[in-house]
Amino acid sequence: MFLTKIDLDPTRRATRRYLGSPQVMHAVVMKATKGGQGEGPGRVLWRVDQGVTTSLYLLSPSEPDCTQLVTEAGAAGTQARTLDYSPLLDRLAPGQLWAFRLTANPSYSSPRGPGVRGKRYGHVTVEQQRQWLVSRTAGYGFELVPVADTDPDRTDSVVVVRRERPVFNRNRPNEGGHDRVTINRTVYEGVLHVTDAEVLRRVLVTGIGRSKAYGCGLMTLARVRRG
Repeated sequence: MFLTKIDLDPTRRATRRYLGSPQVMHAVVMKATKGGQGEGPGRVLWRVDQGVTTSLYLLSPSEPDCTQLVTEAGAAGTQARTLDYSPLLDRLAPGQLWAFRLTANPSYSSPRGPGVRGKRYGHVTVEQQRQWLVSRTAGYGFELVPVADTDPDRTDSVVVVRRERPVFNRNRPNEGGHDRVTINRTVYEGVLHVTDAEVLRRVLVTGIGRSKAYGCGLMTLARVRRG
C-alpha cells in the first residue's frame, strides 16, 4: 500500500471542479491509481483536508501516477509525495497510542419491514456523529483514550472538527441515468489505543463506513505529541 499527499490550489479552475464534486474527484483518483489495481487486500481511499492549506491524501494498493492531478490542480511548486505504507502498518502493536484523523459518512439503516432492505439515513447532529464512531471502535481494533477533564458529556478523546454535506449527481451508466447523492461527510480527530493490531491494519487499508469512493473512510495516524 502507498500513501500519497498532494497540496492543492483552490483558486485553480480544475481544483474547484474536483473539490466541487466527489464524483469528479473519484474519477480522477481512479485514473491516477489505474482503477485501484494492485497486490494486497487494500482498496483505493482518498480524503481532502482543508485548513491553512488544502491537501489530497490518497491510499492505493500500487504507487499512483498523479501527473494529471498535480498539473491541473496542484499548488505552485508542489509534487506528489508518495510513501510506502507498509512500515507503518508493520509497526502497529497492541498498547500503542496514536493520534488519528478520519473522514467518514456516519449513517444508519431504518427498518422497512420483513424482507425489505432498510433505508439508509445520515446522522445529522454532532453528538450522533460522534457516537457513531464511539460505538464501533471495538470492532476496529482500537479504543479511544479518555480525556483528562471534568466534562461529564465527554469520556473519550474523539471530537468532530468539521462537517460537510456535499450533494452531487452519481452517474448510473448501466441504467442510463443518474441519481442524487447526499453525504454527511464528518471529520474526526482524537487519540486511540491499539487493542488488536491485525484488525486495525485491515481497517486502515479497507476504510471505515460507507461512501468510500467519495472521500470517506480513510483514517491516518500520527505520533502523539506529548507535553
